[in-house]
Amino acid sequence: MYQGRHKPVIFRTILDSNVNSGFVRTAKRTRCLAVITVLSVYPQFTLHAETQWVKARLGSFETISDSGRKSAIQGLSQFEQFRFALGSAMGVPDLRLDPPLRILVFRNAQDMASQGCAGFQTGRDRVMTCTTSEGQLPPVLVRELTRQLLETNFASLPGPMERAIETFFSTVQSNAVHVTWGTPPPASERTREWALLHRLITQPDYAGRAHIYLHNLASGMDSSGAIRSLSEDPANFNAEIDRYYAAGVFNSTQAPNRPLNPERDFNTTILTSDEGQLMRADMLTKGSAEIYQTLLKSGKHVAEAHEGLAVLAMRAGDAQQARIQMEAAREAGTHNVVALTSYGSLEKDPEQAITILKEALTLDPKYAPAHWALGEKISEAPRRMMEWKQAVALAPRNYDWWVQYAKLCIGQKQFAEAGRAWLSAAQSAPDVPRREQALTARGQIDQLRLDDEYELRRKEAAAKAAEINRLKAQARKEIADMEARVNTRPLSKDEADKIVDWDVVNGAPGTIAGTLVRVDCAGKQLTLNVKDTAGKIQRLLVSDPSHVEIKGGDGTFHCGVQKAIGVTIRYNTATDKKKTLLGEVTGIEYR
Repeated sequence: MYQGRHKPVIFRTILDSNVNSGFVRTAKRTRCLAVITVLSVYPQFTLHAETQWVKARLGSFETISDSGRKSAIQGLSQFEQFRFALGSAMGVPDLRLDPPLRILVFRNAQDMASQGCAGFQTGRDRVMTCTTSEGQLPPVLVRELTRQLLETNFASLPGPMERAIETFFSTVQSNAVHVTWGTPPPASERTREWALLHRLITQPDYAGRAHIYLHNLASGMDSSGAIRSLSEDPANFNAEIDRYYAAGVFNSTQAPNRPLNPERDFNTTILTSDEGQLMRADMLTKGSAEIYQTLLKSGKHVAEAHEGLAVLAMRAGDAQQARIQMEAAREAGTHNVVALTSYGSLEKDPEQAITILKEALTLDPKYAPAHWALGEKISEAPRRMMEWKQAVALAPRNYDWWVQYAKLCIGQKQFAEAGRAWLSAAQSAPDVPRREQALTARGQIDQLRLDDEYELRRKEAAAKAAEINRLKAQARKEIADMEARVNTRPLSKDEADKIVDWDVVNGAPGTIAGTLVRVDCAGKQLTLNVKDTAGKIQRLLVSDPSHVEIKGGDGTFHCGVQKAIGVTIRYNTATDKKKTLLGEVTGIEYR
């Protein structure tokens, strides 16, 4: 590893050899000409001194630089100091990104612009960004870094407050040692929420408690509750913030910083030129394809080069080329879950796509986009719901996923799960209108459940009625078939012998005229004693007076001896063998 302090030794060694060879004649001229000679005759020394690929790693960041260890560490320090400041404000000092954010460090802004690198970009296998070894991080990049850290480490934050945090930290200035925050953004970006943050974070009387308010908000507490957690009255606190916002005096101050030791805290690795070029190509900029092709020709980093070419082809809409490159990467032993997920999503054949996406999840079971893409390829709704449930659990800030998952749950009649999904959608909504839409949908769940239960009961009742009607129709048909057989075929002797006359079972109808002389009562049953025209007493049974048709008289029977009155009685002849009764009364008429 060549650093600045070693260069004179290199030049001196080469200089001595040149002097002994007779290149120069005087000591003064020798030093000047030796440098020129080294640069012209041995250009590899210049290249080696200027191009030294180094990877530096600390926590959730890693930097790649072709300018040596110092450049890599300086670039990394800016990101680490910013992460520490944001974590201190949020009450979670150790904010994480997984996988670590890869940062390309360029010598200057011109070099960075020439590579087409700006802001955050999804690279070959992860999210990447770029910076320069000196100077401040651009506000746009800092805003996006804030968003990435918030989304990864906090389940939810109120939309206006989250945007205020992004705006506040977009003006943070950091270097390897110091961090400054509170510089006001353009007036159009200064919202009341931003002023509240500025008051809490920069003013000494609140600075030690700002993280309490923000952490409680991120945990789901409402604004009033978070204010009370500061031991403040919400009304008085809000009035104070209104005055602070209206005054418009916003000063910057020094932020918490993390003490960093360049020799101890950073894990640095010397990279080969091929490794450095691969990582630069992984930004997928305009020169990436050429670098990948060069690596393939040299037989180095084959799987990675094919992956990069495949992702470039997918972005260009060239499905055929993407398939060729990704199959070559798979054959070479790819371990790129990002590329495999994109490839599986692109695949038209569902079975093949499912195979590819399961391969991706084998590499990283916690990669949410792979679970979601796999669910999209599965046709069975219950299995799709299972995959999507894992996806939204791993990416709880994805509003669109929550909405689609909630609708799928409703389609599967999983109303309790749909209610939870709509509530999570409301918490992750990027703005107030979509939050209200999700809450409205959540409020309709109970009615949807009741409607579904009613429809289910209606269908069950209709099914039962249809079954009863089917059985009735079947019975009618069987009876009709039996009647038809009987009517078209004469009875055999045995069948004829088995026929029982109706009158034998129920008694033949008859009529008697005479005089009712007495009524014997035994509970509900009555026995009528009637003297017929021949003067003989006939006894008839009334088993239930309410079933007897009565004409004349007072419409009732009276127990005991009766005043002689003429009656005509209809009855069914008794079928008992003893013949103690003439029959059972069906009607009586008093004359």
